[in-house]
Amino acid sequence: ASTMTTWHYFLLISLGLLIPTAYAAKIGAPWAPTRKKAIKSAFDRIDISKDDVVIDLGAGDGKTLLIAAEHGAKAIGYELSQIMWLVAKLRTIGKKGIRVRLNNFYKQTLPKETTAIFAFLVPDTMPRLKKYLATQSLPNLEYVVIYAFPFQDVQALTIVRENNCAPVYIYHARQIIEGEDQAS
Repeated sequence: ASTMTTWHYFLLISLGLLIPTAYAAKIGAPWAPTRKKAIKSAFDRIDISKDDVVIDLGAGDGKTLLIAAEHGAKAIGYELSQIMWLVAKLRTIGKKGIRVRLNNFYKQTLPKETTAIFAFLVPDTMPRLKKYLATQSLPNLEYVVIYAFPFQDVQALTIVRENNCAPVYIYHARQIIEGEDQAS
């Protein structure tokens, strides 16, 4: 009979954390930093305020949730990677109006109060995101804000560009959900 060493426990725990993180990268995106000034400019452009509920699909380190809260909004983030979920939880401790959930957002029903959705996902996942959003009942949703990689078949309402930042694409929700204003 073999005895489990500290090294074996460490290895098992590491694999237990890394496998969900790799899965999160496969179905959405690997974690990559967003730039605060680009997100802040986008949220300023669409007037995020205390009247808003901002959902971050793939909350990563919680930066977008913090920016939404700085604007006075209620912010809810969904994160699949336990490592990034923990980082986001720690960064948002004590911040009013922020919740970070350890969930696959594709398997969630988003709150009906949602007014804006933020996502930073890889290009291959954008069609799936569009289909997912079309299945949600979000009567108050006004904007879908996408960092870096736009929807390929929809013209953005506006594109926010800041120096040394990826572009942020802002869409009216109906463009995404109902397929209005299709780009040719």
